Amino acid sequence: MALAPLGVHVRPYRDYLTPALHRRFSKASRYTLLLCYVTACIMGEWDNPLWLWFPIGPTGIRTLLIFLPALVVYVLRVAQWHVGERQTLTRAETFQKYFLRKSTFLTLVFYAFSAWLYGEVYIWSRTSASKLGLTDIGRAHERLKLNERPLFLRFLFLVLAVAQTGFHLWDDYDSIDVPAMKPKKGSDDTASAVPVRSTPNPRHLLAKKFPSMVATSGTLSAASLVVGALFYFVGPRHLIWNYYYSFSRYFISLSKTSKPTGLAPFMPLVFGFLAEGTLLVLLWQFVNRAFDLYIAQEPLKNDKPITGDSTDPNGTLLNGLKSKKEAVRAIAFWELALITDSFPDRRKTLYGELERKKAPTFQQVTDICLAEIKLLIERVSIGLDPSYNPKPSSSSQQPTAPVNLVPQIAQPLKNDKQVVAMAPTPTSRWEQVEATAAGLAKSHSAPANSRQAYGREALNKGMKKAQQGAQQAESVVSTYWNKLLSSWFGYPFRHSLQRTASVVILGAPYSRISLMCNAVTASTNLATFSLKQDELGRFHEGVPQMIRIFTTAIQKLDEYMAEVEIHWSDYDTRRKPAADRRKVPQVEEVRECIRDGLEKILGSFNEYLGGMGLSKLDILEAKKAAGASRGPEMLQASAAR
Repeated sequence: MALAPLGVHVRPYRDYLTPALHRRFSKASRYTLLLCYVTACIMGEWDNPLWLWFPIGPTGIRTLLIFLPALVVYVLRVAQWHVGERQTLTRAETFQKYFLRKSTFLTLVFYAFSAWLYGEVYIWSRTSASKLGLTDIGRAHERLKLNERPLFLRFLFLVLAVAQTGFHLWDDYDSIDVPAMKPKKGSDDTASAVPVRSTPNPRHLLAKKFPSMVATSGTLSAASLVVGALFYFVGPRHLIWNYYYSFSRYFISLSKTSKPTGLAPFMPLVFGFLAEGTLLVLLWQFVNRAFDLYIAQEPLKNDKPITGDSTDPNGTLLNGLKSKKEAVRAIAFWELALITDSFPDRRKTLYGELERKKAPTFQQVTDICLAEIKLLIERVSIGLDPSYNPKPSSSSQQPTAPVNLVPQIAQPLKNDKQVVAMAPTPTSRWEQVEATAAGLAKSHSAPANSRQAYGREALNKGMKKAQQGAQQAESVVSTYWNKLLSSWFGYPFRHSLQRTASVVILGAPYSRISLMCNAVTASTNLATFSLKQDELGRFHEGVPQMIRIFTTAIQKLDEYMAEVEIHWSDYDTRRKPAADRRKVPQVEEVRECIRDGLEKILGSFNEYLGGMGLSKLDILEAKKAAGASRGPEMLQASAAR
């Protein structure tokens, strides 16, 4: 194995991740194009059904035009996708952080543009019998009248785009679920030689979810019709019509009167929007679901890691693990966990590359993985004690000496005496009058009066009244605030134990559960398989540190979950039984992942622990943390005893 080129020139991780994402995007686009073809067939005129389903002709052109609104949503998803769920303390904080962001405005713009494109394709596909033309042809001697029906239809499509934007932001469609792998119970190398797909086939999931997507699309389309029609006729109908009329007069000759012409016949317009609106929302739902499923596939190419084509696969993987983009790092950690779990040949190369720049490959990988666990310990420590500060690194900069820019040309001022500038001597008559009045005011000033008893008494009474008023005001505000939180209107402002624990343990602004669990799985696999595959015997030097960090993480998690306060406004948690109040599913998942990893490492190095530099106390605490699957409630019980 040639070790000289290691670390000399390594391509970025995105050079291998981006083509993999493009391949998945092309697969999702095929099924989207098929749905666009079906939509184009339904949109056409049904006078000749045989010609309607023929792909070459008007149906094919409509298919390509309908694919453009879907492509707009794909571009939006590519620009804004992230890994992990949003993490905030309250729902009101979620609204505050994400409502006025640039991405929120772009989401509305992209959906509105997509709805407008789809609506134009539908209007252009209609015949004159649908009465969706720009003008309404009246009698022969009358001038052209502007048609209100296409204006109302475009308005409904815009309302539909606003509703879809709300669903997109509420459910956080931009989040991609990267699996959080856990260490396997067994340690047999041959059992993990065959990679197992952790995500099901997207095509099967799309077919399974299709009926629910149709139901959701129909419901959203009907709700948008009702809300849009009420808002249109009650609110801005005449205002929109005036702008529409003024703009149209530049292109056609219209009558001088500017009044809405009406929507008769109304029912065909309603049924047309219900059908086309349902198809449009179905297209949006399908695009979002297909993007989620195909992007969240394993980072594999031909059942091999995507970095396998690189001249330096492990160097490229290290670049991904060190990336500044959290989404890229999450995919790199996922690939690392898959490599250490299911690819023995590739895993063996991690132990053998010792001449890499900065440090051997296995040491860099282990340090990066343990850094995620250390970050978890720091977050939990700050949650337990807000005054906690991590220890500064040894490479901290020394304070620099002061630099004298200008030589001293005079003696410094004395510090023991106060320097007071003399007031200028009054010269004019008005200045003399002003100086005399100022002297009289100073001689009868408040400091002289404050020495008197009645002055002090007045000041004390004023202070007491001010304090009593402040306390009364605070009490009134607190009472009304408590009533507000107890009511339905205070629901967005209520605190939750689940949200608080998730922010502290899983991280913010997005959950890091996949990074933490995949880091634990990768480091655990490297430790356990090093007994057979580390031919040079270097990896075991870092095992004691790994055991200590895993033990500390479990202890800190149990301590935090036992001591975290349940906010008085957390009514949902207080309604649960006492034994279930401090159980947060994702927190327990992280703890179980670390515990499984620690248990597996201790089981593999059990007979060597004493000679690896671990004290008896360290071994005892590690076995307690790994063997006892106790949660916060058991920690509270032991503390009470």
